[in-house]
Amino acid sequence: MKKLIELILAIIILVFIVGSLAGFLLDRPVFLSYAYSKSMTPTIDKGDLFIMNPFARNFDVGDIIVFHRHDGWTVHRIFAVTDEGFVTKGDNNVATDQQNGLYPPVKRSDIAGKVVVLFGKPLVIRGGGAFIQSVRAKLSNVYAIAVLLLVGAFLTFSGGSKRRKRIKYYRVSVRTLYAAISVFIIAGFLFVTVASWGTLAFTYSSTLAGGQRAGWYLPGSTFEKNLSVENRAVYPFYYFVSGGNERAELLGPTFLRLDGGSSANVSVHVTVPTDTRIYREEFQVRSYPAVLPASLITFLYSFNPYLPLVAYALFLSAILWTFYVLSGVSEGDIIRIRKRRGSILSKILGDG
Repeated sequence: MKKLIELILAIIILVFIVGSLAGFLLDRPVFLSYAYSKSMTPTIDKGDLFIMNPFARNFDVGDIIVFHRHDGWTVHRIFAVTDEGFVTKGDNNVATDQQNGLYPPVKRSDIAGKVVVLFGKPLVIRGGGAFIQSVRAKLSNVYAIAVLLLVGAFLTFSGGSKRRKRIKYYRVSVRTLYAAISVFIIAGFLFVTVASWGTLAFTYSSTLAGGQRAGWYLPGSTFEKNLSVENRAVYPFYYFVSGGNERAELLGPTFLRLDGGSSANVSVHVTVPTDTRIYREEFQVRSYPAVLPASLITFLYSFNPYLPLVAYALFLSAILWTFYVLSGVSEGDIIRIRKRRGSILSKILGDG
């Protein structure tokens, strides 16, 4: 019975790890999420962590769903069902999301899941999301991916060991050590890749004194701006430029392959608003090492900018696995580390 409980817990942990990892890579909530605002107060308050079912397929009036709209992921209740989609509303909001055409009806393809309800109340952890926000303010998604990969590797490669009394040595299999090192290599690659992402930004003023200074334009006028994308690395990179709004339209090119030390310009067409003030436009730039075919990376990027990272992770995993097989490491190879009082690790002995 004890082993069965441990197995069930291990499976649950692995499911949450895989789901959470997929959520980080695909930039969508899976199993767990939290409220960013007070729109669902008091049902789900700002900072509350809630559990969701990503496999739900039946949605009806009264269900609380997690869905995507142009300004991000949102958790609201279904207010009505129409031919165009679902009409949604926050419990603390006066109007629906779709009133006055603010947002279009929610389509099924935009729904990530349904909040789990028990005895008529959603399963929430009060303040759990606020804690996650404070942690994420200090860590990036890549750090979280590294932790999840490390835990997954530990659960995968450390099974089958037996507890012994009065152990004089720490016993670490070479396979487990290699798996941990591989995880750090892959996580490090993902970190460096995501860390290279950035933005191209510029400011301008809508003013009646347009033309008297650089960056000053008459209200309602138009102009074009060239933004420079630079590859300061030695190795070639793929670059994807995205963004824009009703004021600034990205003319392109939106995909670039730049050799090390080279650069290229991306054009933006700007329609100056009639409201006189200073405006700032930003465009996202995401880069990927040119080690995989451009067609593959472009195809994956068309679904989600994090999806190409999965291809790179699989590519590195295949290389590391091939090296592992060719190196001839046996599952029985063990590194023993002597235990001593007052110290954690000491002398590393030979195979045994």
